[in-house]
Amino acid sequence: MSRVVQKKNHWAGRVRQCSLTRGPGGQLGFVLLGGAEHGEFPYAGAVVGDGEAALSEGELLLEVQGVRVSGLPRYDVLEVIRSCKDPIVVKAVRQDQIGGPASFSALQEQCGSG
Repeated sequence: MSRVVQKKNHWAGRVRQCSLTRGPGGQLGFVLLGGAEHGEFPYAGAVVGDGEAALSEGELLLEVQGVRVSGLPRYDVLEVIRSCKDPIVVKAVRQDQIGGPASFSALQEQCGSG
């Protein structure tokens, strides 16, 4: 019987949960980029407006309100976000913590499922 050993510095241990609240104009304070249509995970782009976003630029979105969004196209992720009421709970991980680009193939190689 083989046993899977997870490295101590595996990115899955660095997933963080944050809570987002829309501003007066209904904006969350960041631009959503990436998506399956580009072969990427959805990720937070530049912070917009005067407020601070709970996400940092470049963070990968893994879940929104308990819905896995890592394999969805950008427009579907936006629809999930639109359907949520405040506060919106997001699970995310910084790209530099997974050690590579935000592509499906890169993450599959790191997980050993590629």
